Amino acid sequence: MSREDPQLRIRLPIELKEKIEEVSKSNARSMNAEIVQRLEASFLGEIAEDEVLSAETVLQIASNAKVEISNVIFKKTFSEINKKARMGHKSFCIDLSELELEALSEDDFYAVLDSTFSRLKELGYVVPEKSLDNTGFLVDIPEPTANKKPT
Repeated sequence: MSREDPQLRIRLPIELKEKIEEVSKSNARSMNAEIVQRLEASFLGEIAEDEVLSAETVLQIASNAKVEISNVIFKKTFSEINKKARMGHKSFCIDLSELELEALSEDDFYAVLDSTFSRLKELGYVVPEKSLDNTGFLVDIPEPTANKKPT
């Protein structure tokens, strides 16, 4: 986007503006970039299956899809943690099999997981490396070191 792109003034409910502000910060984007990305993604479902798309359009769709997949993984992970924590769990299995991540390149695979894994680490969770594959991963809460018995 450039400064020459047309501007549009809109009114938003304060709650929606605050939500956009919060999400854009967590995605390391400006509010404008967050809104544009979300609007572009909302139009993806309107592409007819028999429409002929240029390679450039397909690349843009794929790029937007990776952002959406990343957001889905983030929400799914913390939803599962919140749900299972209320049942007393301290280890969580995040099932991603329905996302068909095996179709992604290795770089794209790790890119869609990056924001979730970064946030998990910030919050003190551990993702055992051996638990990660294209169908999901485990999230553990490490035992506090003060509670460990000497061996």
